[in-house]
Amino acid sequence: MKKILIIVMLLVSITGLSWAEVTFYGSARLGFWYDYTNKILNMYESGVNATRLMLDYHMQGNSRFGVKFSHENLLGTVEYGISPSRVCLRHLYGEYTQGDWSFLIGQTNTGFTIYSKQVYGDDNCLIRWGLFYDGRNPMFKVSYKKRFYVMFMPPYEKDIIGIDGLESLIPKVNAGYVYSSKKYFYAMSIGANVNHYNKDFGQPPHHDKQILSYAVSLTGKYFLDSIDMLAQFSYGSNVGNYGMLTITPSEIVYKSSDKTFENTETIAGLFMIGSPNIAYSGIGYIRSCNPTWTEYDEAMTVFLQKQINLINHVFIVPEVGMLDGMKDKDNAKQGRKFYWGMKIQANM
Repeated sequence: MKKILIIVMLLVSITGLSWAEVTFYGSARLGFWYDYTNKILNMYESGVNATRLMLDYHMQGNSRFGVKFSHENLLGTVEYGISPSRVCLRHLYGEYTQGDWSFLIGQTNTGFTIYSKQVYGDDNCLIRWGLFYDGRNPMFKVSYKKRFYVMFMPPYEKDIIGIDGLESLIPKVNAGYVYSSKKYFYAMSIGANVNHYNKDFGQPPHHDKQILSYAVSLTGKYFLDSIDMLAQFSYGSNVGNYGMLTITPSEIVYKSSDKTFENTETIAGLFMIGSPNIAYSGIGYIRSCNPTWTEYDEAMTVFLQKQINLINHVFIVPEVGMLDGMKDKDNAKQGRKFYWGMKIQANM
């Protein structure tokens, strides 16, 4: 409660400044889902050879409250995620525009952003199951004509060995291009992150190894009358070391037998088609591979949904879908989860 009061006081103090325009907004979201997991998934996760049906009814963690403000060439946003269990910062940035150039300082989405409509799992949006996404990061971003951009973020560090000594000397970099019109939308994003094991500061066995991780994503949308189509293809090396969220293991692999490292390659893709007047359906797929594994580790998900407006700014999104773990890197089946239910949302 104290955190919420501090947030409200902060936003009120912001409005006291001489901003030309200030807009408060919020979104309350509830998830009401039935999850049916088969025997294979329950055996894989908990060692229980039985099916299970569960109700998952909760306030979503991506419910939010924020304020947008503007003054001449300066735009800003402060947004917090609010749920019964926590309060977290989602966006906090200021963006200054001068001619064709704009400069952003703060925390917001990277170039690997959300394009899907899947609402299960707190608006999962195919994240981890086909969509490359590395969250909201602190950054300094430079944009040209709102199309070309490059952003510099704190490096992402993940010590896969647990011997310490991992360090970074350059920022995590993400560059890309975005184009949109009435019928078309294109986006390309590429990012790179470099870490290094310092043999003088790590624990035995000492390593002097540079860890390079990178990711590339191509996205296209096509709007044909009342039909929307979306497709995305992504590829990367050691994307788990870049900061991507993936359901498959995607970090570089350390071989203790000969003290070497093997890169893990990951491909992912998604496709979605539908109409706001009818329904939307989508599919996501992801696969990771490494020379030390027996097989590919892959997974997929599908969904079908329809948004139904109840009153102004209040709607529900009934959805059915499946999460399929397929097979892991040891060629073992991981089982499936079927779900059905809805998201309930009120925008303010």
